[in-house]
Amino acid sequence: MKRFKRFAEAVLERAVIDLLKPIAEDRKKTQEWITAYKWIFDPNWPSILKFEMCCDALGINPDEMRATLRAACHDKKLAKEILMRSKKAEDTTKKEESEEEAS
Repeated sequence: MKRFKRFAEAVLERAVIDLLKPIAEDRKKTQEWITAYKWIFDPNWPSILKFEMCCDALGINPDEMRATLRAACHDKKLAKEILMRSKKAEDTTKKEESEEEAS
């Protein structure tokens, strides 16, 4: 169960980053954004691993999580705040900055 919990956390975190990063950075929404949005907000989205399963594994109320993420989709400041809590988002940003400097 410990492995599944770590896996669920990683999947959920990636979805949150994919959902909020374009909003926080005023960037174009990508296919990753569309997939994350549908996975989080559409319970009929075809996926073996469901958003609700990840939330349940982590003790998170999926409806509350959706409400927070929906609000962040319309609030750039909140989107940034949520992303800053994510270590992976910081690592991704650092990597992109390094790539831009190398170009």
